[in-house]
Amino acid sequence: MTIYTDVGNGDEHQTMCVRFVPQPRNDVNVWNDKAQGGESMPRLTPITERSQVSPEGVAEFDLVVGSRGRINAPQSMIMYSPKIGSLSTALNDQLRANMSKHDYEIASLVASSEFHIPYVWSAHSVLALDVGVSPEVIEAIRSGGDLSVCSDRERIIIEVGRQLVTDRALSDETFTSARAELGEQLLIETLMTIGYYIMMGMVLNGCAMEQANVGVAPELRCR
Repeated sequence: MTIYTDVGNGDEHQTMCVRFVPQPRNDVNVWNDKAQGGESMPRLTPITERSQVSPEGVAEFDLVVGSRGRINAPQSMIMYSPKIGSLSTALNDQLRANMSKHDYEIASLVASSEFHIPYVWSAHSVLALDVGVSPEVIEAIRSGGDLSVCSDRERIIIEVGRQLVTDRALSDETFTSARAELGEQLLIETLMTIGYYIMMGMVLNGCAMEQANVGVAPELRCR
């Protein structure tokens, strides 16, 4: 299986039976492509152009574009509430700035796997490879299985996400381990990142946004 992605400029990534090959593609017009091909559209018309926003929301639209370079798929739905769009983008920007790329991608993957968010999974399973997360760790997160291939730090972040999504609670033992490994600030930022992607999942799944336009990533397990 070949994965085509517009993420990163590095060499090909070999992952088990899956080969990730960088292939530029503009994400902005994906819904036009789908409409012409007869594929399903999101439940709301994506807001990707400045002209679609009310005058009161233009400044917020510009803030998001200034951060992202364009309006991506989640923001194309959230832009129905422009202020929320700009504030959620600012939150995400700060989390990315504070956390290492590796820790951030582990947190995004466990959130998208456990909460079952195909759009986020298909984008971040590629991004994670690009920042050095191993294919074996990505598969462990995807399958919900054994974490023996993970580092202690990876395992703790994954266990935090799994417990909070599945049990709606975090055990004292896991909290203590996470606090010792991550420190208090990074622990909170990890919780916030997991929560951020669950929030995005509510929007993406609720609006029936299909997987990210980066090709075909390894499928999420059935929930």
